[in-house]
Amino acid sequence: MTRRRLEKKTEKLIKHFYNHLTIEKGISKETASEHAERISFFAFHYLTGYEGKSLLEVTGIDIEDYLGNWYIRKVWGSGKSDVRHILVAFKKFFKFLHENGKISKEKLEDILSACEDPQQYIRRFETYLELDPESETWDEDFERWFMGQEEEIEVNYEQPFEVNEEINGSFSKEDLKSSKASAVRDFQMFLNYISENNGMKLTAASSFIGRKHVFALNELMSSPEELKSTANQPDSRTIHLFYNISITLDLFVVSAKNTLVITPRIDIFKTLSLKEQFMLLFDAMWNGTRWEKFLQPYSGGRPEYVQARRWDMAFLFSECEPGETCLFKEQLKEAGMELENTEDELEGYWAMTEFILSVFAERIMPALKLFGLLDFGYEKDRDEYFVRHGLGIEWFSVTNLGKKIFEVLVQEA
Repeated sequence: MTRRRLEKKTEKLIKHFYNHLTIEKGISKETASEHAERISFFAFHYLTGYEGKSLLEVTGIDIEDYLGNWYIRKVWGSGKSDVRHILVAFKKFFKFLHENGKISKEKLEDILSACEDPQQYIRRFETYLELDPESETWDEDFERWFMGQEEEIEVNYEQPFEVNEEINGSFSKEDLKSSKASAVRDFQMFLNYISENNGMKLTAASSFIGRKHVFALNELMSSPEELKSTANQPDSRTIHLFYNISITLDLFVVSAKNTLVITPRIDIFKTLSLKEQFMLLFDAMWNGTRWEKFLQPYSGGRPEYVQARRWDMAFLFSECEPGETCLFKEQLKEAGMELENTEDELEGYWAMTEFILSVFAERIMPALKLFGLLDFGYEKDRDEYFVRHGLGIEWFSVTNLGKKIFEVLVQEA
């Protein structure tokens, strides 16, 4: 069959699928179009253009290669949140083919088996993103990933937590008690709620906590955020922070059925002192979690670059006297001049601009405030974009607790 003829047959089949969804199944035209577009992309870009196959020749292996390899490497802007949407479209489409006598029951079962576990494809996305192009072992690492031979990390959920002793020794229990830190108390409330709702269903797109639970959790926090009625998990800086820290600490996992399941490490965490819990949470935020996780999905920017330079911010904060009000942009400019070894104010300013319009101002500064390490305030009359993204910080002040911790962080750099 010529390619042109194959393409015409594919177009006709997808059109029938769209009509099936809208007329026979009563699905909205918008949703049906989304399903049809995902099948069309799969058919024309992968099957026809890459494999030379038709939709009627698809097997479970094709599904596994498409979502576990080709789509990850070849599709610009692809992300793990695409996985569940694509699998839903696949299930509907190939069931449609079977119902119309186009494929056998055995072939349908083979395809549905490949669609059964979204987490295997999500994990493929994650391990691909964890590859370091700058690594000396890049070729070997990529080859292992490509061949599906990347090492599976077995987590021992009974293993004790390791506390950063350097930071832990920099402050006392009294320092923590006298601070305005609400992170530990709020996180305990978060964990209690998650434990009580163990097995909760997560959102299909991103495996996040559902809106109903986000609002319930927000009300349990010491300082509830003002959330719109349409808010999702990433819209809450605190809930999104706690969710990702919990993943880092293996306190819960996302199951193959897209539910949130607690692990025995929650009980281990609860046996720790407040000071140890504080240290684990802070270390997981500052060092353990990739900062892009704290942002809205597909936010862009360069969170990995900013995180790599977090010691610059620790240096800036360590130079401030506790309780002294500092102008955010001015302090960044001066720090930039010192770090870049220049007397050019403009050069110093641009050296630190990444921190003004980035994940640091949007998500890390609020987290540091939650940990009682600093306080800050926003500029008046910020435009809507800045308000929506939590940007436009005017001033900050470092606390006594923050001063002690930042000084140790500088030494660790």
